Amino acid sequence: MPTSIFKTSSVLFLLFITSRVLGFVREQVVAAYLGATPQSDAYVVASTIPFILSYILGTSGGNSFLPVFTERLGKQNEKQLASTFFAIYGGGIVLFSAAGIIFAPQLVEVLAPGFTADTKSLAVLCTRIMLPGLAFLTMGYLVKAALNAYKHFTVPAAAPALQNIVFILLLFFFVQKGAVGLAWCMLGGTLVFYLVQRTKLWNYGFTLKPRLNFRDSGVRRIFVLAVPVILTTLSTKGYIFLDRWLGSQLSGGSIAALNFADRIRELPYGLFVAAVSTVLFPYLASAAGRGDMNSLRENTAKGMRLVALLGFPAAILLLTLDRPVVRLLFERGAFDASATAATAGALEVYALSVIALSANQLMIYTFLSLQEAVIPFKIMGCALGINLLLDLILVGSMQHIGLALGNTVSAFVAAILFMILLHRRLEDFNWRDLLKPVGKIAAAAAVFGIVIVGVSSWLGLYAAEVALSKQIWGLTVTLGVGGIIYAGLLFILRVEDFRSLLKK
Repeated sequence: MPTSIFKTSSVLFLLFITSRVLGFVREQVVAAYLGATPQSDAYVVASTIPFILSYILGTSGGNSFLPVFTERLGKQNEKQLASTFFAIYGGGIVLFSAAGIIFAPQLVEVLAPGFTADTKSLAVLCTRIMLPGLAFLTMGYLVKAALNAYKHFTVPAAAPALQNIVFILLLFFFVQKGAVGLAWCMLGGTLVFYLVQRTKLWNYGFTLKPRLNFRDSGVRRIFVLAVPVILTTLSTKGYIFLDRWLGSQLSGGSIAALNFADRIRELPYGLFVAAVSTVLFPYLASAAGRGDMNSLRENTAKGMRLVALLGFPAAILLLTLDRPVVRLLFERGAFDASATAATAGALEVYALSVIALSANQLMIYTFLSLQEAVIPFKIMGCALGINLLLDLILVGSMQHIGLALGNTVSAFVAAILFMILLHRRLEDFNWRDLLKPVGKIAAAAAVFGIVIVGVSSWLGLYAAEVALSKQIWGLTVTLGVGGIIYAGLLFILRVEDFRSLLKK
């Protein structure tokens, strides 16, 4: 893996930390103001429709566009290719958003059939306010892909942080309006997310006037690739729709508890896995485009080892410190001890899936670099089916915890299938060079878990009531001691990627 990938990933890591911290400030405001209540459920369901759909449609469109656009760079009409695809795809998203505003009651009914009349009415209003954000976010993801293809990563990584800053600033004007006010804040943030990236794209010769060529074969290739990629991403995020659908029929606050637990689970991905995979994807696509399979194999293995360095300890941390983490992040205002217990229960089950989700994301990018989107679609479709089956079996006896368990099991099933098919597609893939260091990392992470349980218990972090200052101090000491021991074990076990990171 080129040194530039590590250096750029380090910069993105810092930007993603900023974005995630601001994102958690945003989530803390929502938790403190709405708690885990029916009103919070309404807001979460309403935000699911534009934001999850924009992630599915936006990242899918960008991931389909990037490999084809990368091949075109420096050759012929790359800006025309991008303009044509953006115009067609963006126009379709605008029409889709308009239809969503009209049929918002039906969307909410499908997503949350168990809502009461008042909760459903509030969810419909919030959905209509936020749905224009579907177009802003989707187009922002497409522009991000174009910038990444040019090896520009900083502005796309900073855009989510700016989005959260705008949300927080708008709170001063809208917070008294409850869930509806939060919806308006979200919409303002999505507009900034798009504009800041679109402005940067002008530096690469893109103007407001589109350059269209509907006969470009590259556009057709993107759309052919986009269909299975969209279905793959839908399958990847399909558990959220399952959670909303089944959770709406459970006790009030179940959807919110799952949502807050999922936000915490996504933190390791947003801080490191996303940084590595965002930088790695253009390099993988470039290697695949020139037929350099050795580079493709090496970068895939290197990326998986790097995310394992953080993924394993992150999973152990969330598994063992679920309640202290939730309490520190969210327990204030309307978010009381019962909400902490419900959220921590889901987080404890979600925790180990961090490992599988991280590996899955990198392997998906490897297949997409080869412009093979059908394999990820089949795997994630299979995983979603298993997720649904387990949800239906477990939700009755385990309530919202059963929904979390179904998702975790399906993530590991997908990881196993990905590794089997990756072995078949990339011949001579050196699994020994991957699994041996990952085994060492897992062993070090296990000791890390034992240490943080001991230290946190000694400091009283699991007590029923803990002052905020003691929470902050206790978690700082626990993570400091555990982190030092984890790093020391990696050094003793001669994990070369860790030593390489220290040198760089």
